Amino acid sequence: MKKLVLKQIAIASTLLLALGSAQAHEVNYNVVTTWLEPMTQPNNSIFEGSFTYNEHTHAVSGLRGRLSESMTSLDANNTMAWVDLSHQLASWYDASLGGTFAAVFKNATTATFWGGGWTPQEGINVGSVYAGFPVKAQNAGNAYALIFVPDAPTAALTQAQLDQLAYADCVPTAPGGMSQGGGMMGSVCMTGLSAAVYGQAGTMNGTPLSQTIAAAVPEPSSYALLLAGLGCVAGVARRRGRQA
Repeated sequence: MKKLVLKQIAIASTLLLALGSAQAHEVNYNVVTTWLEPMTQPNNSIFEGSFTYNEHTHAVSGLRGRLSESMTSLDANNTMAWVDLSHQLASWYDASLGGTFAAVFKNATTATFWGGGWTPQEGINVGSVYAGFPVKAQNAGNAYALIFVPDAPTAALTQAQLDQLAYADCVPTAPGGMSQGGGMMGSVCMTGLSAAVYGQAGTMNGTPLSQTIAAAVPEPSSYALLLAGLGCVAGVARRRGRQA
């Protein structure tokens, strides 16, 4: 009987270790990316988000967050409007830059600019005009943020890496113009780009300013689950021991 108990404990322990090992490969992070907007000061375009990173595959998953609309100020405190981005629809690894790109969108489609493209270069090619132009009612009203996660996620970005970051906001402007909110100017979307990479800055001269990534603090429930598992193993061992 004691041998059976020991075997059961060993199996349970192995399962717990395997679970812990699998979780160790994936870490949750928070990210804040800022594009300097010289024409909308003191407002900048800011993406605040979170994602899961697999240290072995370099995969970024679950990227989501919100993007500020620097051209907005809805009250006396200069509070910007924000657009929720919850659809990670693009991601790829770049060995030359040593990291992973990931893009998260407002809509469940990448169609952002006229012609259906979304990449910074596709936006430049069509003058950053919204998807669905010239019919305003057909404006998809999409927005996205493109971030870069280095192989060591919390490491400071090099200038070459930082220059790759981009955003676009084609959410229609509300009646009243800048004071009432919106991420575009007529038919042109707000964008943030580096001239060093793309040949020009954003549509209001927005350029990448900074990005910080920090490990997210695990939620108490994660610890509770692990402790509960260990408690079950200990409980089984005690019961089996008394029965023996």
